[in-house]
Amino acid sequence: MRMHILTDNRTRKQDFLAEHGLSLFIEYENTNILFDTGQSDVYLHNAALMGVDLNRADCIVLSHGHYDHCGGLAYFPESDRSPKTYVHEAAFAKKYALNPGGTTYREIGIPWSCEKYENIKNRLVFTKKNMEIAPGIHLCGEIPSAMAFEEVPHGFYCGDGPDYSHDFIKDEQMLVFDGEKGLSIFLGCSHPGVVNCLRYAAKLFPGKKIHTLTAGMHLDNVSPLRLQMTIQHMIDLDIQKVIPLHCTGIFAICEMKRFLGDRCLPLCAGDSLEL
Repeated sequence: MRMHILTDNRTRKQDFLAEHGLSLFIEYENTNILFDTGQSDVYLHNAALMGVDLNRADCIVLSHGHYDHCGGLAYFPESDRSPKTYVHEAAFAKKYALNPGGTTYREIGIPWSCEKYENIKNRLVFTKKNMEIAPGIHLCGEIPSAMAFEEVPHGFYCGDGPDYSHDFIKDEQMLVFDGEKGLSIFLGCSHPGVVNCLRYAAKLFPGKKIHTLTAGMHLDNVSPLRLQMTIQHMIDLDIQKVIPLHCTGIFAICEMKRFLGDRCLPLCAGDSLEL
């Protein structure tokens, strides 16, 4: 398996661009997957610099329905073999986040509509729980909450104002590769809680070790105890490679590096890795 980080919050290479978002190009045996598309055309710019031909994508996976993971899909180059796009059926709900101060909301959902982009609409494949999209490649959604220390996501809402309701972000799904060395798991934001996601993967694939975790983890503002317990679970699960990206947070990345050592790889846009 080879992974290319096309979009991340950070970059450290000349001419590469960064934005608040995530996009990965994953090559696995005979299947190429574009996992998320960031919020703009940044992933196209960086892919060209990296020599990644997006026309080779066999499918696109959208991890959940937020602008920083789905917005760039509107810029994906059209071709005669435009790939299928896998997305949870709840991803197109109207989504909001609470602004600083806690009195107003901003839209954070998918910024394009199927009505305007017929080319996207015609290749959507709606997912729900678990689906094998290619041999050994699974999409696992509707991740249950089992860990008491991982609260439901705060500050996210859905619906039509003024009747906003709490968004449990049930549309988030993880991409799981079942390989010879174990599971390789990819997550956009880990809104259900990264440990909930890991434990759910372990339940779905009993007897399989989790070898690699590549994820945005939304740990920027969590309590020190929750961060400590998250890292301890990674140690207990004996994960060999942890690649924290996007919304994980600089402090959380530093703590992972401190406790996990060489097993933590703080990569960013422009980096590629053999897994």
